[in-house]
Amino acid sequence: MNKSIDKSVSLIHRAKKWMSFVVLILMTVVVAIAIVELGMLLYLDIFDSTDDVLFLEIDELFRIFGFFFIILIGFELIETVEMYFKDNVIHAEVVLLVAVIAVSRKVILLDLEKYDPLAIIGLGFIILALGGCYFLIKLSYRGRNV
Repeated sequence: MNKSIDKSVSLIHRAKKWMSFVVLILMTVVVAIAIVELGMLLYLDIFDSTDDVLFLEIDELFRIFGFFFIILIGFELIETVEMYFKDNVIHAEVVLLVAVIAVSRKVILLDLEKYDPLAIIGLGFIILALGGCYFLIKLSYRGRNV
């Protein structure tokens, strides 16, 4: 009986490895497509002859910066899945870094007139909490390496 349980657990671990590998490949494809789309968007915005601005307008810049942040989030997610694939452990530091980048993107693209002041205060608390968690994790790593 114990041998069949071990065999089942081993089969599940192998299936998890293959599934995480497939997710890793799919995420890489999605990020690669996003990079191509960003390049096309940048090209079209720079060489748009219908506007009076030499290169890019402010709203175009915000849209492009948002796109850059989405790609950075994709890179961090790929790294998270890659670490899980290699070590079979999800590293909290990388997950927090993804959250910090996502919240940073939100703050940079935030239109203050559209949001309730309480929601902005809540976003501030989220930023403080993520920063505090990241600091504590880095501090704990430093304590282990001493």
